[in-house]
Amino acid sequence: MIKVGIIDVNQQSRNMMRVMLHHQHQHNLKVTLDIGSMGECKKVQPSQEPNVTLLDIEVNGIDIIPDIYRKFPNTNVVVYSHIQDHNTVLACVKAGAMGYLTKDTCVDDVISTIVTTYRGGSVFSPSISRNVIQQVQYTIDYQSKLSHRERQIVEGLQHGLSYKLIGYKYGISLDTVRQYIKRTYKKLNINSKGELLAQFK
Repeated sequence: MIKVGIIDVNQQSRNMMRVMLHHQHQHNLKVTLDIGSMGECKKVQPSQEPNVTLLDIEVNGIDIIPDIYRKFPNTNVVVYSHIQDHNTVLACVKAGAMGYLTKDTCVDDVISTIVTTYRGGSVFSPSISRNVIQQVQYTIDYQSKLSHRERQIVEGLQHGLSYKLIGYKYGISLDTVRQYIKRTYKKLNINSKGELLAQFK
């Protein structure tokens, strides 16, 4: 038996998912956790710990993912949401999500994802996979245009360092830092620090 958890503030959505999972007969799935937020977990028994947890992050937010693993260390979180932008997907993966499905995913694919995740795999909706791959490719492409020192300075900016602190860290003058940054802007065809940081998210 594969124990499934559903965390979604929309009770109607949870009810629909529970009914769909219980009415399929190919796999032995059982919904053992059906809650709107982690605040409802106080009365959850250890025997109810899900093998796979479907999570809607639209209200609960991405920060709930580590909370789920603290409460259920043996579960696998699969985000199930209308949100599709690549920054959110990457943030969920970094937080520990093992998969990401859009809410227009058909029931058979949701079931397949639960089974695959339980068996140690990961599944992402096709549109999500394409977005993530493109973002990674873009980042690699941007990085390949820059010298080692330019990448170091970009890294310093990503960590919130001022030009002065970047210069101190790498033993170069403030003017030299500015020159490297201007050169980086030119290579990437951008005009501001905000654009630069956006390229390397």
